[in-house]
Amino acid sequence: MNKTFRNIIYIALTLVALTSCNDWLDVSPKSQIKEEEQFSREGGYKDQLTGVYTAMSSTSMYGLNMGIGFTEVLSQSYDVDGDGDWRYASQYDYANSSVESTISSIWNSTYNAIANLNIMIRNIDKADSTRFSDNNYYVYRGEAYGLRAFLHFDLMRLFACAPAMDNNAKGIPYVTEYSTQVKEQKTVGETMQFIVNDLLTAREDLKHDSLKIGYSPYYQRSERVPYFNYYAATLTLARVYLWMGDKTNALKYAQEIIDTNESGAYSTPFRFVDQTVMQSSKLNEVDMSFSSEHIFHLTINDWEDTANKYFTSKGGSSALTPSETKAQEIYELGKGYGNDWRYLKGYEQDGSKRYLCKLWYVEGSAYNDLYPMLRISEAYYIAAECLKDSDPEKAVELLNKVREARNLSLFPLDHTTMTADDIQNEIYKEYRKEFYAEGQYFYFLKHHGIKTLDYSHEANTDAIVTMNEQRYVFPLPDREKEYGWTDEESNNTSND
Repeated sequence: MNKTFRNIIYIALTLVALTSCNDWLDVSPKSQIKEEEQFSREGGYKDQLTGVYTAMSSTSMYGLNMGIGFTEVLSQSYDVDGDGDWRYASQYDYANSSVESTISSIWNSTYNAIANLNIMIRNIDKADSTRFSDNNYYVYRGEAYGLRAFLHFDLMRLFACAPAMDNNAKGIPYVTEYSTQVKEQKTVGETMQFIVNDLLTAREDLKHDSLKIGYSPYYQRSERVPYFNYYAATLTLARVYLWMGDKTNALKYAQEIIDTNESGAYSTPFRFVDQTVMQSSKLNEVDMSFSSEHIFHLTINDWEDTANKYFTSKGGSSALTPSETKAQEIYELGKGYGNDWRYLKGYEQDGSKRYLCKLWYVEGSAYNDLYPMLRISEAYYIAAECLKDSDPEKAVELLNKVREARNLSLFPLDHTTMTADDIQNEIYKEYRKEFYAEGQYFYFLKHHGIKTLDYSHEANTDAIVTMNEQRYVFPLPDREKEYGWTDEESNNTSND
């Protein structure tokens, strides 16, 4: 038996359902009858997906650790208090017990969700599609395949080398079956191809998605944006191909999102945020997360508690926010960019300090509880990066379209004065502004092999962090090593 996969077997055999979703299948060896009952009706498939989304919304995943918290702290985005919960993470002290626990929770929770998706896929692949109403067979199947790829990809971005580091290094286990059958561990490049294949399957099925084929924009947005939909599969493909260095395909899928956004059709499911909404003086009326641009988001029902803890003075030493000096640096106020919505509406005074408020829970707001997973602006950034060498004018035009939507129309970038490196530097700065507190900036840094970061620590704001493979690639949880992984087998052995 290949030792590298014993850990996955161990996880699969010990998984339990989330207590918050009673209809989510209890994944255990004794649950065969339960499984048959679960998938004997169409609603069972929907319940299974609901359980996965609930898991993704938890603090061990995108509700904290893979979103506003752990991964964002690693990008040195916040000014971390030396006495707070995040100090060891900000120092990349992966041997610290609290950091180890966080990394383990990310690994275990994500594979837990994947195991439940695999059980669903096993059943829906053999189900009679005619027993499903409307197009739900294809929609549910597409969601399951798409989420499986999406979750594996984020594990790859955390626990494996970026392809640019070493495409032949070992990836993470790509688990497609809920069984005790062991498969050979693949390379980073081979594992990425599994992700692509699942996304292509998802996209084909999700051509039947109501978000793609019809109804009014309101119906589309209210019913399908909280779920992994056709456009989510498309943009994820663009994100994945860029990570792989395949700019041709990355541009292809990013351009589809851009064309849909700019079509002007009444049925377009997303569009840049309404400027009049952003101009409101009432905090509960401002769309601070640009929800009209969401292609895929999670609804986190207990978000009020999380937002209060980490983005207000209530968080104390655990609060996550940049200093005013750092915020002004990030949003380039020295260039006159103070009206950038991301800065102007993204920070509010709370007590003696200003805190990040783009994800605040605001009483009476229609935008509460929405955590963005994919937004249309990313498609513009991906396309610009793909075009910066071959068509710099077009690349800058794409960046300017996002900047205009952010209230920076008076400050357009001029392609005639910019080299490809200049364009890339602007993309770098835009990622930092656009995806602040969304966990994506760390992946951007890793993908591009950024070697130095400004150390974000209240006690030492001028220090420089030197990044290397060991800091960019998470060590495997100790339990996984115990159940088969060794340091030699791990992809995290570099001394760089």
